Amino acid sequence: HMKHLQNNLYVAGQLHPDDLPKLAESGIKTIVNNRPDGEEGGQMDHLQAEQLAVAQGIAYHYLPMANGQPLPPTLVADFKAVLEATDEPVLAHCRSGMRSTLLWAIGQIIAGKVTPDQAIEAAHNAGIPLGNARTMLENLTA
Repeated sequence: HMKHLQNNLYVAGQLHPDDLPKLAESGIKTIVNNRPDGEEGGQMDHLQAEQLAVAQGIAYHYLPMANGQPLPPTLVADFKAVLEATDEPVLAHCRSGMRSTLLWAIGQIIAGKVTPDQAIEAAHNAGIPLGNARTMLENLTA
């Protein structure tokens, strides 16, 4: 259920334990978890996910973004740093892929690597509707 966003970045919704071997087989080398633990019952917590990922030879980063809360001050930079540290495939996930995509878009727009339109189009092509965030994304370039 992972979708290609741009370059070496893929996005997905919530991961399950049996996803990790499949992700390793598909060539994913790094996972970024943007979903805070405990958002819903039965959700795999980041410690379990990290153990399973590392057992598959996948690097793991827990960079949670809570829905409806202000972004932690270093979150966008931390997310961008993980992406820039490797040319190998990176999978970022949250509940639906929306928050992961938004974090990517903010970092890339601030860096001048994509325009808001390009970010929204890349997200759309990955099945993530970022249109509602257009005003916020356009304000990043102001």
